[in-house]
Amino acid sequence: MSHNIKNKTSQSNASSVSSSQSVSDTSQRPSSAALSGAELDQLMDNHFKHMFDVFNDGLFYMTDDDRIFFYNPTFYENYDIASGQCHLDAWLNLVHPLDKVMLKNAVDAHIQEDNRKISTQYRVKNKAGQYVWVEGTAVTKTINGNRFMIGCHRDISDRKLMETYVQQAAFRDNASGLSNSQKLNIDIDGLVDQLPGLHSLVYIQIGDIRSYLSAYGPHILRDVMSHLITALNSFTDDFVDIYRVRSDDFAVLVRGQYSTNELTQLGENIAKTYLESLQSSSYMYGTDISIGIFPSFDIGLAAEEIIKIAARTCQFAGEKKRNRVGVYSNETKSKVDRHFYIERELANAIHNQTLSVKFQPIICAKKNRVASFEALVRWKSDKIGEIYPDEFIEVAEKKGLIVELGYFIFSKASQFIKRYLSVHRTNIRVNVNVSVLQLLNHQFPDRIKQIADQHGVETRNIVLELTETIILDGNKGAISQLSRLSQYGFLLSLDDFGSGYSSLNSFFDLPLNQIKVDKLMAWRCLDNPATMEYLTFITQLCQSHNVDIVVEGIENAEMQKRFTEMGASFLQGYWFSKPLSVASASQYISV
Repeated sequence: MSHNIKNKTSQSNASSVSSSQSVSDTSQRPSSAALSGAELDQLMDNHFKHMFDVFNDGLFYMTDDDRIFFYNPTFYENYDIASGQCHLDAWLNLVHPLDKVMLKNAVDAHIQEDNRKISTQYRVKNKAGQYVWVEGTAVTKTINGNRFMIGCHRDISDRKLMETYVQQAAFRDNASGLSNSQKLNIDIDGLVDQLPGLHSLVYIQIGDIRSYLSAYGPHILRDVMSHLITALNSFTDDFVDIYRVRSDDFAVLVRGQYSTNELTQLGENIAKTYLESLQSSSYMYGTDISIGIFPSFDIGLAAEEIIKIAARTCQFAGEKKRNRVGVYSNETKSKVDRHFYIERELANAIHNQTLSVKFQPIICAKKNRVASFEALVRWKSDKIGEIYPDEFIEVAEKKGLIVELGYFIFSKASQFIKRYLSVHRTNIRVNVNVSVLQLLNHQFPDRIKQIADQHGVETRNIVLELTETIILDGNKGAISQLSRLSQYGFLLSLDDFGSGYSSLNSFFDLPLNQIKVDKLMAWRCLDNPATMEYLTFITQLCQSHNVDIVVEGIENAEMQKRFTEMGASFLQGYWFSKPLSVASASQYISV
């Protein structure tokens, strides 16, 4: 073969090659004889190029149309590419997915520059299916109007292992190759000497990945990471580094001054690019991406606090923002701070019993009189005002406070039952919500039985509301606890039916006395005949098994009439009453 780079080498090194040939081949050719150009080309093809086989490096030459020619078959025969030459895309196909975009961008930029030597390190898959570290060093030249790149490849796996082992162990995430949370903390703390307001932290969370891991294996996470990193690598101009903070949490440290709108746009563009990358591969998982941004953070804050604020902003964005992107400023800042306050103060509120319990009537559909109440915990803070259960129950579960909180509510419910009996000389039932985490506490049945006994309350007057999770998880320990509670005389209710994926096959395997229909399902019944027909069927089925139906969310007379005619046992909602204080609920008898 004859290429520009070889012709140039032939011309510039003719005298040295002739000298070498005269030493090694003096018996066949007089030293004074000159080689013709064709003979020199043949010598290069047949002899001189094999000198590269003495070394471990591979020599390559690439044209401006991305064709690569290899001059050391010994090196390149370790990789699954065509002998002698290939297209750049064939080489890129062997490059590790986390390095591919970086290498392609580097090559595209380098081919436009003359006389600049650049080295790039990346991973390439060999014929054994293993990724090895390769260092590519190259320079771009233009001769007679022809632009080309010449360089060499070197296997640096051993060197890379020795040089980076300690750093990777301490600061790298093995699965993704990204920096880890420890490195993020160090990098943020290292900004203390820089000008304030020049850095923002982007926190990214991919939801529902853990639910796929057990079913489909770890390659799911690897695929998602690959697409996310590909998306992030397209926004690298002001990125200091990309970090994997937890299994499905990532962070990006951004340098530069940006407005809230610009950071929001950056977050939206990251999410858009990531989702487009997923869709191009026809992936249907990993699509729930949330992004929280702490803009121009105060470098005087501790790194852990900065990361926590960005993470909480991300969590808030995932739950509350339509575009799932939130920037910690203005209204969003107030809402995130509120969440932090709840997380910080909840334990004290439970311990000091500054929480209160209100009671919402549950009405007998046929008699239009109160049949029972639902105990609903409330928290009124002097600092941030009324705090509702959907704000702090999840926090209680995450912080390990739900069991103690549950006992507090149970005690207040027992006291109310005792008070109502003393006022009206009649028993009343109270529904109390029970978390799965409470149920899994081995002491739970005995403890609430003890609380009921202490207040002189019969267990049959307490209805424990349970979530569908118990059925879905099929936890044998939880089901065993239900049996114990039923044996103690407590009534059991399945709460929020219709909000999840209830299994009819499992309903009557449990000792249930009641099913509560979620208000969203009740509202759908008004406009969707199929939903109403389904709920009617469930009601009739439950009646045949002596299980009561309670419909929540009743807000007008029409709903009361329709669900009464459907056969619901009990109705609950603001049409009858909002949650009442202990004093008001104690006087409530009928609608």
